[in-house]
Amino acid sequence: MAQNKVTGYVTALQQLALPRWADLPAFPLYAEQAADVVNQAFAPFAFAPVTTSDIMYWVKQKIVPEAGKKKFDRNGIGHIIVTAFFSEVYPLADVKTGIGLVSADHLPQAYDFFVLTTLNMVHRYATNFQQDVVIPGQTAAAVSAMAVPTAQLAINSVVQKAIVHHALDDLRSNPESQGQV
Repeated sequence: MAQNKVTGYVTALQQLALPRWADLPAFPLYAEQAADVVNQAFAPFAFAPVTTSDIMYWVKQKIVPEAGKKKFDRNGIGHIIVTAFFSEVYPLADVKTGIGLVSADHLPQAYDFFVLTTLNMVHRYATNFQQDVVIPGQTAAAVSAMAVPTAQLAINSVVQKAIVHHALDDLRSNPESQGQV
């Protein structure tokens, strides 16, 4: 039963359709509307919904640029989407440092890189997760086909988070690297 739920979740993840930079709203949105855009985009992940309070906190922390006339432009919406995604795993200080590495001139390219990389990773993991896993010397009853890919994902996420955290610490201590991407 649990395998069917997880397999269903992984299959639903393949429906992820993050908007590219050109597909972000061309007109400014209020925080509530921006939250709706983010929540729709990340619906397959089943993350906790982004609220206007989250967005305003990110603005206060200078992770998301301030809204002009209480509305967020494409730049702000892109920052909100990226912040919402990475804050699921990383502390806001790390998210802020990572976003700060992108120069204003390269925001559209960096955002599209984020979208394409995320979609590729979801597809790769979903495909790997749904394949049968065979471990020599073990019976099918001894090793669930779901256990190995789940463990691999968990291990990958911890290793990747540790590496990113240390890389961001190094970048934080080197201020001239800000805005280099």
